[in-house]
Amino acid sequence: MKIILVNPPYTNFEGIKESGGHMFPLSLGYLAAYSRQKLNDCQFKILDTEVLGMNYEQIKERILEEKPDFIGFTAPTPTMKHVYKITEIIKNELPNCHINAGGIHPTVMPERTLKESRLDSVIIGEGEITFYELLKALQEKQSDLSKINGLGWKEKNQKIIVNAPREMIQDLDILPFPARDLYDLDSYYSAPTKKVSDFKATPILTSRGCAFRCIHCPSSTIWGGRVRYRSADNVISEILECVEKYDLREFNFFDDTFTLNPQRVKEICQKIIDLKLEIAWISFSRVNTISPDLVSIMKKAGCKKISFGLESGSQEVLDKMRKNATIEMGRRAVEMVRTAGLEVHASFMLGNVGETMETIKQTIAFAKSLDLDNATFFITTPYPGTDLYEIAKQLDKEVEFLPWENFAPLTNTQPILVQKNVSASDLIKWQKKAFIAFYVRPKYILHKLKQLNSADAFKMIIEGFRVFLRILRKK
Repeated sequence: MKIILVNPPYTNFEGIKESGGHMFPLSLGYLAAYSRQKLNDCQFKILDTEVLGMNYEQIKERILEEKPDFIGFTAPTPTMKHVYKITEIIKNELPNCHINAGGIHPTVMPERTLKESRLDSVIIGEGEITFYELLKALQEKQSDLSKINGLGWKEKNQKIIVNAPREMIQDLDILPFPARDLYDLDSYYSAPTKKVSDFKATPILTSRGCAFRCIHCPSSTIWGGRVRYRSADNVISEILECVEKYDLREFNFFDDTFTLNPQRVKEICQKIIDLKLEIAWISFSRVNTISPDLVSIMKKAGCKKISFGLESGSQEVLDKMRKNATIEMGRRAVEMVRTAGLEVHASFMLGNVGETMETIKQTIAFAKSLDLDNATFFITTPYPGTDLYEIAKQLDKEVEFLPWENFAPLTNTQPILVQKNVSASDLIKWQKKAFIAFYVRPKYILHKLKQLNSADAFKMIIEGFRVFLRILRKK
């Protein structure tokens, strides 16, 4: 049985090209790793059409060369147009190939996803076990897929069926490490704001879920508002495999909030220190889950940078976002990390609920007042599966029928969530103003020039400048 797992294209069609680097999708590696240890006579390949910059014809040619029995897409909302189009192309050539999609979008909209496409099935929620059971059923020529929890599928008469939900995996340590051997690791690199060393980089995930319920984030919808952790020993084993087997020594911790459980982070860090591992890493944190002693041990363990979602300089907007944080918390967190000698990245959102010209100005002023190494200013996107999406539909009933490719944080398309206080054109204008106000400052430019201590540092600054220019050219 030939299985191809596909990362669909996006930036070469609609996105701001290479605005976020290229990190490989861990989900495909997890799916392949779990199923190949349980199934015989199965050949897995990963086709990352995004990193390869492939167009439809190239994708078609590559897939027809392989003639797979099964194709599986990872499917975030902005890529759905391309998932549908590629599915249509392949179904016309290989009608018996079973095509499946999983990820955030099919999870929150399983019936609509199947209805809008020629997909045969979708995986809803956590995918590893459902994916394995689906492959096993297809391998055994089963036509009734109703017993596979977490699956949406079509019968031969095209009737759509959504099975019972799949329970979450209680012990994440049972999962094998992602099948990094299936990726061309040399093709991937971190975004300019996330690059922290000269080493080759990899994403790594040590937990699943988020304890918070921010209005704009689909995480709680997908994971149920509960966080599950891998053990420290299991995390260290994966780090060792990356270092020893693949020579990957820079890690992007992709956990929603890596520092949510401080004792666990300290345990992981202490093990890294004890093993004297030469690694560098960056993690996401929240302003209310950080402390001086935690930052100190993270630095000793190779952490070079911490990224915060500060989002807004207006407390009123933060409260409406359900951010569960204050402006002062954000200021203290940045100062704490900078005092420890680590770099800080922060992301901000323009156009959230309650946004006005004045609150946007407050956000820009807040960003400039902080000692940040990088800042990213996104226009708020109301992803399906979030409360913000429901609010956006109430404001504009046409939102429900917009092309899925419009739903991206950095895109050339018009903003989706538009309120009476700030127009779509105003949001684009203020996004450009925010980038210019933050980056085109003598203080900031001098700060970056002082960091030019290697060719790689120079390369990161140049790439960041290119992204900056692409955003300014946005219409």
